[in-house]
Amino acid sequence: MRTLNKPTTLLAAVLALLIGLFGCSRSDRPELGEVTGKVTLDGQSLSAATVVFSPTEGGRQSMAVTDAEGNFEIIYIRDIKGAKIGPHKVRITTATEEKPEERLPARYNAQTELTAQVQPGSNEIPFGLTSE
Repeated sequence: MRTLNKPTTLLAAVLALLIGLFGCSRSDRPELGEVTGKVTLDGQSLSAATVVFSPTEGGRQSMAVTDAEGNFEIIYIRDIKGAKIGPHKVRITTATEEKPEERLPARYNAQTELTAQVQPGSNEIPFGLTSE
């Protein structure tokens, strides 16, 4: 039996949440701030990385996948953009089911040290990561 590592398990859980979600009416949705940014690793754009914003005060996670230039736009649920207003722990991973090898240090995902503060309106939150 194959065991999954933490980044793969995290990614699978996030994807399952996004795919299997049901009903999130406007009345029970928290206030959201739009979040965009760019992820770089050692100064180079990081493509196909999953970026997950987890509210530290509880609530639904929001996520995105970086494009070829490392840019991302956070999605709350389905076609609703944004993340809950307030402080977040941020996890960035390159591991997928097809490629479970993580290219980033654990301090960015399984043992994340990344945080972000989401404000009302538009938020530009870049992440300049280093491999060392």
